Amino acid sequence: MRLFTLTSIVAIAGLVSGGCTISGGLQPRLAGTEKPRVILISDFTFASDVVAVDRGYTARLERKIGAYPAHERRQRTNERVNDEIVATIVASLREAGLEAQPGAEDSLTLTQSALVVSGSLRPGEAVTAKNRNSFGFGSGRGHVVAAMTGSQFSAGGKRQVLTFDAEPVKREAAVPPKVAAARNAEIAAAVAASGGSNEKLSPDVELPARRLGRAIADRVLAYAREQGWLTPAVAEPAPAVPTPPPSEPPEQSLDRSGT
Repeated sequence: MRLFTLTSIVAIAGLVSGGCTISGGLQPRLAGTEKPRVILISDFTFASDVVAVDRGYTARLERKIGAYPAHERRQRTNERVNDEIVATIVASLREAGLEAQPGAEDSLTLTQSALVVSGSLRPGEAVTAKNRNSFGFGSGRGHVVAAMTGSQFSAGGKRQVLTFDAEPVKREAAVPPKVAAARNAEIAAAVAASGGSNEKLSPDVELPARRLGRAIADRVLAYAREQGWLTPAVAEPAPAVPTPPPSEPPEQSLDRSGT
């Protein structure tokens, strides 16, 4: 039978209280801020007052898979909005040069290095009897805040490095059509990778979901930039200015007298 000294017991207790698992021989050292191999974006939890209503999406989905009970509509629509937000974050991080994908803490192994970003969606203001049905996604709804945390994992353990609130931006800068098309394709691919429905959301639901996703991604990118994880953009050299040819000396005119 293995005997534990008092020092060993204290060290093990410290690991457990720090959120580390003892199995696998983890060292009693928290992860640093080294660049992780991957950034995982977890599914969101929805507060009970945050609801996604998209009758167009529901109708299109029923035409594809058949009718389903009315009580499942809220859950299915919330799940599809969740997938859209997660996919938008993933696409935004990849566009900046970071390796990102949908995922959660329980998919990691002890030797993987990762930043796991997770959050919950809650009303942006106090809920009253008058505004109870105004929080969420869809016509007449909004005022959603994402309460986010980011934890870095490595063989040394787990450390929370991020905590912030994010809201959808009201207006975004226009992007060229080719850039918009590439982003749409990346988001669709991320939704498919997460196993979500490939049926599109209606514009009044998709737009705020994507804006919230990009707002969250911006905060993660700001942190990544502070840590030096982003490769600096290489400035294009200024176009060379052609050097004008040297001017020829003016010809000397001869005196009319020939001298």
